[in-house]
Amino acid sequence: MKKILVMVVAAMMANLSANAQHSEGDVTIQPRVGISLSNLTNTDGAKMKLNVAYGVEVENYFTDQFGLAAGVLFANQGAKIGEYKNPLNIYYLAVPITANYYVLPGLALKAGVQPAFRVKTNMKVDGQKYDVDKVMDYLFDNDEVKMNKFDLSIPVGLSYEYNGLTLDARYNFGITKLFSGSADAVRNQVIVITLGYKI
Repeated sequence: MKKILVMVVAAMMANLSANAQHSEGDVTIQPRVGISLSNLTNTDGAKMKLNVAYGVEVENYFTDQFGLAAGVLFANQGAKIGEYKNPLNIYYLAVPITANYYVLPGLALKAGVQPAFRVKTNMKVDGQKYDVDKVMDYLFDNDEVKMNKFDLSIPVGLSYEYNGLTLDARYNFGITKLFSGSADAVRNQVIVITLGYKI
């Protein structure tokens, strides 16, 4: 029985290696779609919000164990704010860049940087959406407090690939403050889980 079990595991590992191993010089393109769970630090009453994320990523394999990936990801971040959990939607066009180390065929640990550019922001209150930039312009004179248009985060995570299908999970540590001119260090904190296919 033990011999059969060992043979089955060996066959599975060989199949995994054949299906998920990349060689030096390989380049893959990966469309991906999934969800993000976002929240804001140092914000009383803020609750995590579920969002949709989608984009594409290109990876260059320098060896069979190390690759460098860069992509474009469109993501809705923010949080649910206040007693009535009003959704604050912060839309970003992000450029994740990660170094990927394959500890096993198909299984990668990854870390990098993610610059992101804010596209628009709104908050839904009583069924109506309000442009946050316009509201802040009204509330704060002389550009006292502004929502930054640039965001930098540090993504860390892992991915697993089988037959080209890739499940990717990352946590983005927010580095830049969401608001300039504010004493409160409010930052984005985001979990991103996507499913992609490497071509």
